Amino acid sequence: MGKKKYFLNHPSNQNILFLRNELHKVLAQEEFVVEFPVVNNEIIEIIENAPKASLKKVLIHNLNYNFDKFKVEKIWKINLEKDLQGISTSHKTPECAICILQKYKNEEEISYTLRILLIELKSSLDNEELKKIEDKFRYGMSRLYMLLVLNNHLNPIKGYNEEIITIDFRGILFFNNKNRLNVDDSKFYKILHTPSSQGKLIFTTLLRGKDQLNIKCFENINSEITIDLKDLLI
Repeated sequence: MGKKKYFLNHPSNQNILFLRNELHKVLAQEEFVVEFPVVNNEIIEIIENAPKASLKKVLIHNLNYNFDKFKVEKIWKINLEKDLQGISTSHKTPECAICILQKYKNEEEISYTLRILLIELKSSLDNEELKKIEDKFRYGMSRLYMLLVLNNHLNPIKGYNEEIITIDFRGILFFNNKNRLNVDDSKFYKILHTPSSQGKLIFTTLLRGKDQLNIKCFENINSEITIDLKDLLI
């Protein structure tokens, strides 16, 4: 039997196999997905638009930091809060996701990891907000699972065809203070009060009943926080 071709019921009679490429172009044009050059003079800017927020901005510097174990090949910012017809869920999503394609190379093999940083900015934390942030991370993971099927890593032109790319999620929380938090037994509360402000959350996502998210929290009293990429990856 010959290969079957499927077409949309649309005046253009467009081959559905090309839809992914068209969607890539639209997402770039709408600045929903933005690729950043992996160079040290480039800065990723994350802005909090809430009028009363005291934490207004996070700036990520040194995108081309020289890591011992891997090389950063690509960086994308996904503006999850952008109002985009049909795929926006701005009420339950982190500010953005930073996707970093890391290349590991040794004498025997080359491997890749796609590190996905779900980033949330919050001026002041209370227990209710903490639960909302956990939900945002959970919904963010499910959204990214859906968006990742649109990737073109299997495209031979891109050089990643037949390569194994491991996905690793991290939840990054920047905040000004946690003075309004009351003591409770939630895992997120305990993470915030560990010396390193790091830990793991486990919850149900679209794909898994027990999905794991590594959490890293940064407290800073300033309205603008500047941080190096390496501090988010190590």
